[in-house]
Amino acid sequence: MTLSLKLRQGLVSIVLLLLLLPSSFIAIDQAFFTQLLTSAEQKLEVHMYAMLSDLKIIDGKIELSNNTLSPDFFRPDSGLSAYVTSVGNNNTDAIVWQSDSSLSQSFSPPDTNLVPGEHSFYSYSSANEQYWLLSIALLFDSGEQTRPLAIHIVQTNSMLIAPYLSFRNTLLTWFIWIAAALVLLSVLAYYWTTKPLTKLDQEIRKLEGGEQDHLNGQYPVELTNIKEDLNLLLANQNRQKQRYRNHLSDLAHALKTPVAVLKTSPLSEQPELKEQLDRISAMIEHQLKRASSSGQDIWKKQFDILPHVDKLCNALQKIYRDKSLNIEVDCADNATFRGDETDLMEILGNLLDNACKACKRQVKLTVIQNPLNLIIEDDGPGIAKDARKKLFTRGTRLDTYKDGHGVGLSIVAELVSSYSGGMQITDSPLGGARFELIFPE
Repeated sequence: MTLSLKLRQGLVSIVLLLLLLPSSFIAIDQAFFTQLLTSAEQKLEVHMYAMLSDLKIIDGKIELSNNTLSPDFFRPDSGLSAYVTSVGNNNTDAIVWQSDSSLSQSFSPPDTNLVPGEHSFYSYSSANEQYWLLSIALLFDSGEQTRPLAIHIVQTNSMLIAPYLSFRNTLLTWFIWIAAALVLLSVLAYYWTTKPLTKLDQEIRKLEGGEQDHLNGQYPVELTNIKEDLNLLLANQNRQKQRYRNHLSDLAHALKTPVAVLKTSPLSEQPELKEQLDRISAMIEHQLKRASSSGQDIWKKQFDILPHVDKLCNALQKIYRDKSLNIEVDCADNATFRGDETDLMEILGNLLDNACKACKRQVKLTVIQNPLNLIIEDDGPGIAKDARKKLFTRGTRLDTYKDGHGVGLSIVAELVSSYSGGMQITDSPLGGARFELIFPE
């Protein structure tokens, strides 16, 4: 599992959590509001039945006893009021009684379209104010006649909204604290559960960078098997590589001895035989170096470049002391190569040696990090453009040097290719050839 995948999983968990909390908040909020409406309707029903029980018509007027009604009906601005309406001649309702608390309201009861005995609880707007009404239609028998009446119990919207808003603010505060706590717990749980994976990822990166050669961290049971399998794979790879190199070394010694004997034979002085013996020696050396290259290794060690460059330059100064070489090195102290030291020495050794052979006096090596670039230049005659491709063909010689067998640059090309790198030849500002090697990070 990569870090990006773990991060995505953590973000998905937090997003789901943040979606669940608002959904829960809305559900609880709506449930409370619905319950508040039900409670308000039930309270208004109690007041309505109290009015019905005490409703009287005396001398054609509606009268109600003050003892049976709630004190809120007689207190101004209480938010609770009551109206009794009767259907007039023009089929419009007329107020025949209203509570004292309604005198300060600009409220007009709606026309009643209910069947006698039917009641309804609903929201109603009047004079730009919102109200909640419980209305009932009835036929009141006064003894002499039956009168159609309607009773309206009215409650202002503020009486309903005030407790709702108070509850909503309290609920919102709690949900914010709960969300913060859950997010914090999720982050801590994510960090705790992914800590071993992060540690394993860091160790694998160190293996790839050559900073260590095996996994040595302590991991949960689920990751212990992966750790042991990786260590086993690394150990097997190292054993096979070492065994392969040992066999190659033995093969080299076994082949070099008979070749050396043949070279001491008088027959080796014949030009054709001497050339073939030289080719055999060069091919043996080339194949051994190619087979022992670590460019294809998955896990590569990392080492500083500058000390190895200094060794090579000191050796070349002694070999070509007659030329009074000026070898300029531009390499940072912390420049590193991720791979085998022998491979780097083989690459730089061949290229610097060729540059020293071709130059008049000046050779320059430039090392650039991230990605690693090795640039070797000289002030020699250079290389013609149409001949540069042939330069990497084994056995091809573009110079007249007495030493070498034309396989050095083909070795360099194959080593660079084994590290998934690239090489190009251009003209140098110094006047000669410029070899640039590019290694991916």
